[in-house]
Amino acid sequence: MKRIIITLLALLTLSFYSCNILTEDPKDFVSPQNFFKTEDEVTSALYGVYEKLHNIYIGDYEKIFIGDIGVDIMITRQSPRIDVYQYYLLEAPTVEYSTMWKDHYSAIGAANMVINRINASSNLKEEFKNKIIGEVRFLRAFFYYNLVQLWGDVPMWLDELELEKVSALSRTPKAEVISQIITDMEFAASNLPHHWELKNQGRVTKWCAKAMLSRICLLENQWQKAYDLSKEIIQSSPHKLLTNYNDIFNWKNKFNDELIFIVPSLTDIKGSQIHSFTNPRGRDESNKVATAFAEGKTALRPDGVSVSSSTQLFQGWGMFNSTKNLLASYEDGDKRKEIMDWHSLTLSDGSIVTFDGGDGGGTGHYTLKWMAFDEKANNGSRDIHQIRLGEIYLILAEAANELNQPNEAIEALNKLRERAFGDNAHNYASTLSKEEIKKAIVNENKWELAGEGVRRWYLIHWGYDYLYNAVQALKDENPQAANNIKPHHILFKIPEEEFIKNPNLGNNNPGY
Repeated sequence: MKRIIITLLALLTLSFYSCNILTEDPKDFVSPQNFFKTEDEVTSALYGVYEKLHNIYIGDYEKIFIGDIGVDIMITRQSPRIDVYQYYLLEAPTVEYSTMWKDHYSAIGAANMVINRINASSNLKEEFKNKIIGEVRFLRAFFYYNLVQLWGDVPMWLDELELEKVSALSRTPKAEVISQIITDMEFAASNLPHHWELKNQGRVTKWCAKAMLSRICLLENQWQKAYDLSKEIIQSSPHKLLTNYNDIFNWKNKFNDELIFIVPSLTDIKGSQIHSFTNPRGRDESNKVATAFAEGKTALRPDGVSVSSSTQLFQGWGMFNSTKNLLASYEDGDKRKEIMDWHSLTLSDGSIVTFDGGDGGGTGHYTLKWMAFDEKANNGSRDIHQIRLGEIYLILAEAANELNQPNEAIEALNKLRERAFGDNAHNYASTLSKEEIKKAIVNENKWELAGEGVRRWYLIHWGYDYLYNAVQALKDENPQAANNIKPHHILFKIPEEEFIKNPNLGNNNPGY
């Protein structure tokens, strides 16, 4: 991906010196008279759509937070925009939620523009056109699915429309949007390559499309499709489970075999922010080690580096803490707990310093899944994965269970258990009932994918009762959420300003 971005910058320097593709909407610099005559021009526009993934609400930390904060696994100190979904204050969302809506539609508009102009070009080979359109349709489907998860029925358009036409669109029923999302993903899966050569790593493949499609089909209760896709990915894709669970999340272990759909990042070109928001905040924890460092002691960081100052340890905002409920739920010997519970440091004299989260409401239990020590604040090379093979095993397990194939479901779950415990002594018994398998899936989803931004959507998929019970499980840690949550909170409130701009949106979601 580094080569992709550098090549892109070179193209910009030569052709679009006054524009910055990393910040501008592609439509701002694409001329319909002279663009899309060559493959390089098309690829440049494609990267403009990829750039939308770096938006905090689309593919960076805020997307991850919305999926995991306010349920049963992650929590943070008070912050206005996060309070909306952490405490279920969804009746009065902050201005950021209008930004989230607009940013997704900006990305969709860019994708539609590229698709439309590639289709209109007569200078390009058909195979090349279909491959690029496959990438863009994958991205468009990803953007739309983010929207329907948040808001249900949303305006949908697939053409390159002028602003005034877009601003007058009514909401499209969720089922129709889902149908189009699946169509786009299936086109992508049929036209994208199995893999890209090294210089193009980071571009989506047919396996990215099949993986996202398997998730979508499962969340939409399309069991057979989810089963077929997940089984094909496990059996036929180049993706493999890593032997060591922690190795998946080593930020320097880029493009490892388990990661399927990744948003790559590069410091000073298009850096990620998630590492800063998940790393502990200095003012919360530095006082625990200040005296020891002043006395010349050192501390061993989780990545094995010996450090002598708090600035080498606490480099972020401390806004993504594991809940005590999550940590207490792990079984003894489950190695997946370790990466979700950075709570202390060992000093050079053998003493141990324990974090407490400071006075900001954090738990003092941090996840290492998104750490990237010593990277620049809000500008790091920490890639963000959106789906990996571990989740595909869970999808296969649930789909198989719903299709009354319990042995396959248990076998898929036990693959993850064997990695988590390092043996088969903790495997689920082959005699589990369908209901017991479902309970195991709900728990394994929590332990396997904690902190990766998907828990909320799976709980909603299983039913409001699952979401409600997950929130109630945290009534001691998050009493506001336990008191506030209501059935209509499975969808967000559409920002009021969107109805002012477009009266054709009709009514807000039920309950608001």
